[in-house]
This record gives sequence, C-alpha cells and structure tokens, in this order.
Amino acid sequence: RSGIGRYTRALTEQLLRLAPEEQWILYVDRTPGPVLPGAEVRCLPWPQRLLWSLWYAPRDLRRRPVDAFHGATGFELPGRGPWTLVTTVHDLVLFRLPALVPARHRWAVRCLLGGALRRAQRVIAVSETPRGEVLTRYRLPPDRVVVVPEAAAPHFRPPAPSTLAATGARYGLTRPYVLFVGFLEPKKNLGVLLEAVAALRRTGVWGDTELIVVGAPGWGPDPAQRAQTLGLDGAVRFLGAVADAELPALYGGARAFAFPSRWEGFGLPALEAMAAGAPVVASDRGALPEVTGGAALLVDPSPQPLAEALGRLLEDSALRERLR
Repeated sequence: RSGIGRYTRALTEQLLRLAPEEQWILYVDRTPGPVLPGAEVRCLPWPQRLLWSLWYAPRDLRRRPVDAFHGATGFELPGRGPWTLVTTVHDLVLFRLPALVPARHRWAVRCLLGGALRRAQRVIAVSETPRGEVLTRYRLPPDRVVVVPEAAAPHFRPPAPSTLAATGARYGLTRPYVLFVGFLEPKKNLGVLLEAVAALRRTGVWGDTELIVVGAPGWGPDPAQRAQTLGLDGAVRFLGAVADAELPALYGGARAFAFPSRWEGFGLPALEAMAAGAPVVASDRGALPEVTGGAALLVDPSPQPLAEALGRLLEDSALRERLR
C-alpha cells in the first residue's frame, strides 16, 4: 500500500477498536478483499473524481445519511449537506513540484482540493509542513486546520535476532545491505539513490553491500532499467511489495535506510525505519526534518551528498549504533 493507503487502513482499524459503539461506514470504489469486522462497506464506484465528490457521494448520503464524513485521502469530499465534513491533507507537492505528480492526479487535485478544504469544518494536516502550505495557499482560519501526526504501527520495533535471521534467510540477505522502502514513483527519487550507489562502488566504499529496494511499481521511469544503465547488476535487488509483517526485520537488519524523497508531507517509511532501529539517511526537504526529529542524517537529495552520508554510515559502526 502507499503511505495514504497505510494511513487510511490503520486509522480505520483504530477507530473501530476505540469506538465500537458507533456505526462505521467505509466507502470503497470496488469490493474489497477481507472486510474489517464492525464496518459497513458501501461500494460506490469512482467513475470520475469530480462526479463522485459532487454528485454520486452526496446522492448516496442523502438516501443513507451519516453524521460525519471523513475524506482520508485529502480531496474526495462530498458536497455540503446535513453532515459534518472532515478531510486529511497529506501534502501539496502538486503546487511545488508538479512534474512529480501524474497528470490525471494534478487535474483532480486542482479541481477538487480548494472546494473540499473550504467545505470541511476541520482539516487535518499530517505535519506542520502541509498545514503551513494549506494556510498560505487557501487562507483558511488557522483554528480549522489541526496537525494530527502519523505514527508507525505498533509492530514496528527492533526485531529479535531470531526474526532477523529468519527474514534474512527468506530473502537471501547474506550480505550487508542498504534498504529503500517506498512506492516506486519519481517523488521518491530512487534514481538519485542508484547514482549514489554507483559513485560509492567507484570509490570502493560500497564493497559487497547490496541495495535492497522494497515497493510496488508506481509510475514514471523504470528504476530497474536505470540500475542496469548504471552498471549496478549484482549490487541492487528489487523485491517488489512485501508483506507488512516482514518490514520491521528488513528495516532492523539494514546497515542504513535511505529515503532521499524530493518532498514529503510526512514520510512514514522514515519513521517506521527509526521505530525498527534502522540508521536513517533522509532528504532535508518537506516534513522529513520534522518527522525524524534530529535522529537521522539529513542531506540534500542529490547524488553526492547522499553518497557521502551513506559512505559515513557504511564505514562508521559507532555512528550506525548511535543512530539506531
């Protein structure tokens, strides 16, 4: 799942646990697999986001009213009605770096986000970074925009040695490795990480280290082709999406976790890595300085600074342990 998908799932699970006496309804655009116990599921296909927000959803809600509607993904919020509206804003990267967002998504956000924010009685920002951007761009009353940070799920904690060994055997992790976790899209800046690895190999600092890439394919250039162009055969492995339960051990066994994203409204993988005990090298952009709170190496997300920071971690075991 993407970061927003993880947020939505975890939030729903906790709401169901904390307030089972309430009636919880999930709007989905296709029939899901395992349905969360205690929730009513309403399948309302998204024929097109504008139509869904302004026509399909309000029409369904008038037939089957609710007291409050939360748009967990940011801008798919129904029109006004006899219900309270709350929405969560994850980032406004579209306006800062539009090339990092698919064209169809740019169009949807430009059409829907401003109206959704103005209709909402409360706007949740996942960090101070998107809150500041919302207040500046849309001039909402400050008391309507509140920060509710994301969190790593409870199973993200330093793994036991036996768990590390079992996960290492399952994925064939016989060499030291640097880990990347994230949706494979241009915003995550994986190409720059590959260039940093190539630079470290030329200097000999990389040695027999592997770069392990975890994440579902997104959009944009294929990073595997970029790795091949850079001559990184044998130095990079793409695992694809892995089971959520496997991630803490993958984080915890890494020499370093690298997250050179060009912009994040939060940056949940960096927090998950820290919770699992991984030394983190992250971009100094967006919310990542706020989220990592002084416990990561922050660098400009370009090849040379990233290579220098990773080189320090690979060569300095005391630094790795301090960051863990």
